[in-house]
Amino acid sequence: MKFLLPVLLLLITFWGCAQKNAFERFHLSKSQELAEDTISSSKVVNEKAEVVGIVTAVNLNKIDAKLYGDHEYFYVYLYAKNKKDAINFSLNGMPALLEEELPNENEFTALTSFQSKWNRYYLVGFAKQKGTLNLKIQIGKSSATLTFRQD
Repeated sequence: MKFLLPVLLLLITFWGCAQKNAFERFHLSKSQELAEDTISSSKVVNEKAEVVGIVTAVNLNKIDAKLYGDHEYFYVYLYAKNKKDAINFSLNGMPALLEEELPNENEFTALTSFQSKWNRYYLVGFAKQKGTLNLKIQIGKSSATLTFRQD
């Protein structure tokens, strides 16, 4: 009896948690869960170590491999203090094949649940690559690098 009661309590405790995950209480769709798993953010700093912007990117290949499997695609949104600075993207040193600026409300907004007037939104595509992906975002002379690991 001493052994049976603690075992039963332990089994009931774990059985109640077995069907739940961390995203369940947030009411996220499967694509939103995958986006949260692949999202990466960084501050963009200049040579004086001053923050000149903030960038966030989602690797779209992890969300829908059938749709985005032919190239490396990223949904990028960023804030730059100086809106006149040129923005350039590269992946592992290779320039982007596709740089499409998107409106505030776009097909990817639901992935991140973030939308604001002061951000700029981009769909960026690169040639297919293997290994670690280093997405470099350059705003004027300042830059940030986001790292994405492939399975």
